[in-house]
This record gives sequence, C-alpha cells and structure tokens, in this order.
Amino acid sequence: MDSFVASIVTGLAVNYFSGFTQSSVNDFFAHVFRLRPELESHLKDAKTSDQLQQVLEEASGVIEAAAANGSINVDGGLFDAIRRIQFDHQCGTVTIGNAIVSSAVVVTGGVAGSTGTTVIGGGTHLKSAGTQIKVGTGASIKMTGGASISQT
Repeated sequence: MDSFVASIVTGLAVNYFSGFTQSSVNDFFAHVFRLRPELESHLKDAKTSDQLQQVLEEASGVIEAAAANGSINVDGGLFDAIRRIQFDHQCGTVTIGNAIVSSAVVVTGGVAGSTGTTVIGGGTHLKSAGTQIKVGTGASIKMTGGASISQT
C-alpha cells in the first residue's frame, strides 16, 4: 500500500471505522487490495463521497469463506455484510453455531460437485433481505454434497 493510499485509509479509520484501531483498518484494506487490486486504484481515483462510499461497499460488502479440504468452525459471533455472505463447504466441513449471519444474500452449504458437509447448529440466526432462519437450541440443519440454502 503506497503512502497516498495509506493516508486515505488512515482518514477512513478516523471517520468510518471509529470502533477499530488504525492498524486493524490498514490490515483489512491491505488484505482487500491483495484480493481485489483494482479497488486500490478506485480509492485513489475517488473524487466524491459517493465514489468513496462505493469503494467502501465493495471492500466490505461480501464475505466468502470456503473450507476447501479443511474446516471452518464458527462458535459465536456476528457476521454482517452489505451484499453477500457465503459459507461453502466444498470438500471440507463448515460448522456454524451460536452465531448471527446477516446480509442481503446469505448462502450456506455446497455447490455441484461438493463432497463436504455444513452443519448449522443451535442458537444460530441466518438473516437475509427477505428471509430468516432461526435454529433453536439443540436443533441443527445439516447439508452434504451439493445441497445448499440460498436466502435472498
């Protein structure tokens, strides 16, 4: 991250992410720019607050977690994204319990060709723009292979 972008990110830390430390905001944007290098250019080129807001939404609007052959375990916590959250078990395992997952679109499970498993355990609340699923204590939802839940 060059010094110009670092100064913009520092300003964001003060104005938009007041609950976070400057270093955590810098780390977040460094990670985003590695994944989506074009966003760094868009941030440099932003001239209006609307353009800046668009970059922020692109940077923080999507959470995608894929287990590959390993595992993802979520025990508690809040996951909130503007546009989309997806937990994909692929050939591994995703376990979500006692968590709140909220976005315009929430997708859990696998895709065609997946061999893994997703278990959404008790105390979990999955909420999209038009739906919500509340998994009660002691209950669970289990998906295997290409099964998934897509909430819009």
